[in-house]
Amino acid sequence: MGDTITRIADLRFENITKKFGKVTAVNDVSFQIDHGKLVTLLGPSGCGKTTILRMIAGLEVPTSGKIYLGGEDITGMPPNERKITMVFQSYALFPHMNVYQNIAYGLKVKKWKKDRIKAAVKEALDVVGLKGLEKRGASELSGGQQQRVALARALVLKPKVLLFDEPLSNLDAKLRNRMRGEIRNLQKDLGITSVYVTHDQAEALAIADRIVVMDNAVISQIGGPVELYTRPENDFVADFIGEANIVEAEFLKIEGDFALLNLGGVQLKAPFATKPEAGEPVKVMIRPEDILIHPEGKAGVAGEIEFAMYQGAMNDYTVITEVGELRINDYETKGAVKVRGTKVSLSFREDSLFIIH
Repeated sequence: MGDTITRIADLRFENITKKFGKVTAVNDVSFQIDHGKLVTLLGPSGCGKTTILRMIAGLEVPTSGKIYLGGEDITGMPPNERKITMVFQSYALFPHMNVYQNIAYGLKVKKWKKDRIKAAVKEALDVVGLKGLEKRGASELSGGQQQRVALARALVLKPKVLLFDEPLSNLDAKLRNRMRGEIRNLQKDLGITSVYVTHDQAEALAIADRIVVMDNAVISQIGGPVELYTRPENDFVADFIGEANIVEAEFLKIEGDFALLNLGGVQLKAPFATKPEAGEPVKVMIRPEDILIHPEGKAGVAGEIEFAMYQGAMNDYTVITEVGELRINDYETKGAVKVRGTKVSLSFREDSLFIIH
């Protein structure tokens, strides 16, 4: 039997369904997380990702199905017995307490001795880079420092699984990028199995070992960041993970590992997961950065620029063509942005295209 079957996963969902009255928030979901891995639950608002996180924490009970932690059924186990901690979106720090008191709170509830608490808090402060800030009030901290206190408060409890509920959504863009890296490095260094909920595609791609993409209460696809970005299984994943142009093409024949297509009068080769049938219409995913823009008259798909925006490292274009409206991120052309109404010709990086059904 395969390794993924024989090995006991750290956390396993088996046919989990959660209903709130007539509303099905999670519908027959199954997946597993191996020890020490960080898995992101990614999807739009209302897709069921936060409900899954709350069921892992024990804050919600599944309507049906089982949840296992290290092979033990924890489906009906109370939250305080699960050895699972959560870092909340709002940080949930006590404003009247200082850094030390916030981190020590959970240990005091567990009635640890003072010396043991002091040692554990010191270790946690060192891990998250807050040494020397023990006496600072929670309200005196920056957003990034508050996030680190919340993380330290979770880590000090030595959890088997660490949960993150959109923990960076309250930070500005630059700090959010930095904290992504810090959380990822810390999780790797400590080897804690982690589940991270976000609606931010870039965040999921940046930090996850694997991503569970959810849509309308079900799993749309599970895979690694590169796999999901380059080989999405359906329109939703293609369009939700990054940006994608989805266009229809005529399937001609198979040539080796590629399908030969007719796209707007231009023949292209594209990789595929499922072999197309003769005469079957196919949809092709084209990432904006995989379209090259040329002057009018060069061989390719003809088009006219509708929108043109300078973005610093690239020029961002929307081009109207006979196969539809195409979004282009042009990193090749330096200098002035082409103006609206300019006639252009488009070519494609064929190895980066992908056929989805």
